[in-house]
Amino acid sequence: MNAAAAPLMSTTQLLIWSATVGAIGLVVLLAAIDAAFNRTRASVQTLAYLLFYWLFVALLCGLAVTIWPPLGPIVPTAQILMGPLGAAMGSYGCSQWLSAHKRDRLMKVSLQTVTWMCLLGAPLCLLLVPHWRLPASAALSVMNMSVASWLCVRAAQLGDRLAWGLGLGCALSLPVQVGLYGMALGGNQLSLGLQAGVATLALLSVLVTAVILWLRNRHAQRLSQAHLSQRDPITQLYSSMVIVQKIINAQRRRVRTRRDGALMAVLLFEPERLLTQVGQVGLNDIYIQMAQRMRRHTGVVNPAGRYYDRCFVVLVETLHSPRWIRTLGLRVASSLRRPVEVTSLTGERITITVNIAVGIVHMSAVAKDADQLLHEVQRVAEAARQMRSRAALLDPESRQAVPVESADLGNSWRAMREQKPAAGKAKKTAIKGAAAKSGPVRIKPV
Repeated sequence: MNAAAAPLMSTTQLLIWSATVGAIGLVVLLAAIDAAFNRTRASVQTLAYLLFYWLFVALLCGLAVTIWPPLGPIVPTAQILMGPLGAAMGSYGCSQWLSAHKRDRLMKVSLQTVTWMCLLGAPLCLLLVPHWRLPASAALSVMNMSVASWLCVRAAQLGDRLAWGLGLGCALSLPVQVGLYGMALGGNQLSLGLQAGVATLALLSVLVTAVILWLRNRHAQRLSQAHLSQRDPITQLYSSMVIVQKIINAQRRRVRTRRDGALMAVLLFEPERLLTQVGQVGLNDIYIQMAQRMRRHTGVVNPAGRYYDRCFVVLVETLHSPRWIRTLGLRVASSLRRPVEVTSLTGERITITVNIAVGIVHMSAVAKDADQLLHEVQRVAEAARQMRSRAALLDPESRQAVPVESADLGNSWRAMREQKPAAGKAKKTAIKGAAAKSGPVRIKPV
């Protein structure tokens, strides 16, 4: 039996479902206002999903045909199509909200599969014999929501905290779907208590889902705005574009003032290993602690930026003598090698030692391209990974990365610049001997 042939609702049933559909409609109205105000793709997707959910509840509970009987001939077809199509829209949106294409191949393939199954299965249900059409539609919808609930839990275990709320909304909608399809098939023969329970769960599911999607959309909007700003949204260091521009400006000043400085790079190795232990949230916490420790030693005067996800760059312009390079490199490397305390995927606080290295390149009055400097300092940091102190300096003559604790840096910048070729050759030999202890690495010029 379907809603078209079902008896009219009693006064109590009409009161229950009118209140439920009206409350869900209010949530849809708020989503429409948010979509009109923000004009983002995510807010429009949220509005479309909530609108489908509102129509799904209104059609399958029998309220639509009770309030407006002329809808009777089209309601059975609408009931068959509404569930799978709404579920397909939900799983497609879930794939976007969970960033399935970036997070996990299993998640991406599973959501794509159930989405296409519902899209193709909805019209195929109309080809079945009449008494199998609505049950087949119900099976597709429940299957889709079950997969979405499981994948939300999986995303939460991978570090996405908001996925717990999305999974709760999907889990609450499962008994709602079963109850509504039961009402559509049984002609409102469910008891008033069960109908009130289904209506309450339907409203809770919509509220939880709408709030979580609103929070996620706000978070994504803040990240997109931060991407256009001067600061990295996670570490609050300068963005890559800003730090590169500061390096270019510093090089121009250096040609004019002939002041010396240094460029420091801090690399984090094997972040994917950390991701499996602490998730994306924990990895972001590690980046934040690394940035704070690095800034504690480099100072607020020297600009620091996040060149890319696992590479931090500091433009050091407050070095009083070459020996400060050794002190700064060793302090930063020692501080970053200390264990950090983060929250694991199981919710426990654990201590992790990160695999880092520090590379330093001397910046003199000689004009160098910013890309060349960044390339060199990253190569030096990669070479420092094989050294005991995890801090290395690029020797400009031998093009080798040498440990900062073994490098002969001299007493002053002037003495370092005015060294004779013979003295430079002797110094090169001394540096080679020191580098041999830690495995020198040849740095190719750009």
